[in-house]
Amino acid sequence: MIKNKKTTILLFFIPLFSLFSQNKLKYHDFSLKKSKKTAFLIGEKIKYRFSYGKSNKKGILTAGYGQFEVKKIVNLRGSDCYYIKASGSSTKLFSIFYEVNDVFESYLDTSEFVPLKFYRNIHEDKYKAKQLASFIRGANYVKTVNLINQEKKHKKISKYTQDVLSALFASRNIANENINLNDTVFIEIFNLEKTKITPSYFVPIKKETIKTKIGTLKTIKCKINTKKSRIFSDKNSTYIWVTDDQKHLPVKLETPIRVGSIYIEILSVENLFEN
Repeated sequence: MIKNKKTTILLFFIPLFSLFSQNKLKYHDFSLKKSKKTAFLIGEKIKYRFSYGKSNKKGILTAGYGQFEVKKIVNLRGSDCYYIKASGSSTKLFSIFYEVNDVFESYLDTSEFVPLKFYRNIHEDKYKAKQLASFIRGANYVKTVNLINQEKKHKKISKYTQDVLSALFASRNIANENINLNDTVFIEIFNLEKTKITPSYFVPIKKETIKTKIGTLKTIKCKINTKKSRIFSDKNSTYIWVTDDQKHLPVKLETPIRVGSIYIEILSVENLFEN
């Protein structure tokens, strides 16, 4: 089984990419100054199955299930925000070996498409965490609080900084006509667990038609380069498939770990907008 996996399965959908010199990067501006349309609607709910198996083969052991949901619009410090929630848990069988029960919440500004607040409540085997981050955009810093021991910290950020959940939804909102194969999209992510800034990127590499639980779909396959760690292997790259339309719905992901691979597949989706 997977050992020392102190990160939620859901985060394999979030850009945890290779590190670069931060001063040389041009981060993507996700604001809606040019495009007024968004890739998702209030009430969108996507459900996924997580499985574990050998590298380069379909997962054979169901490890858990998770979902993303755009719940509603709330007003936070005078700004309208999408309240987005992600949750995931292990199956009863997998929990015998490694129990997972995680919740993430992001409050994404509806105009600037950057987060104003982020919350994580993690229970993974013996590891537990409950943290809150408040992004003070006018002053370009984030203040965090550990809700277990009440430890507080401050960290400088830029106007482009995303949290791990908002990064996924902001990336979905890149207009299809602005996506070019083999172009690199740089994102600056705030890692709340470690209270640090992580320069990150992904690359759309090819278009593929794949079969999924919601039908046969035209997709864009994107490469995510993960840094070798106690979890990730450097043997192969991580890939994510998103629909080749204005929704950019994440439908599939494959990532190698030190022993085998994790596979994520879409099961169902509700309340998609019509093209």
